[in-house]
Amino acid sequence: MKKNSINFESVITTIVMLTMLTLVFLGVISRYVLHFSFSFTEELVCAMFVLLSTMGGALASKENSHYTLDLITGMMKPGMKRVFLIIDTGLTCVAAAVLMYTGITMVQSQMKIGSLSIALKIPNWVYGSFVPLGLAFILFRSIQFMVRVYKNTEEEEK
Repeated sequence: MKKNSINFESVITTIVMLTMLTLVFLGVISRYVLHFSFSFTEELVCAMFVLLSTMGGALASKENSHYTLDLITGMMKPGMKRVFLIIDTGLTCVAAAVLMYTGITMVQSQMKIGSLSIALKIPNWVYGSFVPLGLAFILFRSIQFMVRVYKNTEEEEK
């Protein structure tokens, strides 16, 4: 796989970020120039922020580029550092799986209740589904990274 390849998460985050920027810009213009507020822009931007955050987390999981404190791992030998990295990523997978499960139950309860968003009257489960969707990508990319670290360890041992 190429180092600079474009992936799904990059495309989604770019589209969501540009859409959010446009909506906020339109909201500000409508408020200060037209003296009329588009209430739906705030609702959409808040929902998109959740999607942006989780897809950004998936991008960071792919290359293990989350913020870290390298105080302990900086003193480790490369072999031990890889073991620590696999354990750390495994714990990330467990946390993402638990949060994804609770996100799915949240979406199911939103569907059962039939609640609607305030401004656009869109079912809340549509917005809520961004949480388990993004966590599924975080889980997938974390597992992918863990496998890549494990394979590199095997290749170095040969």
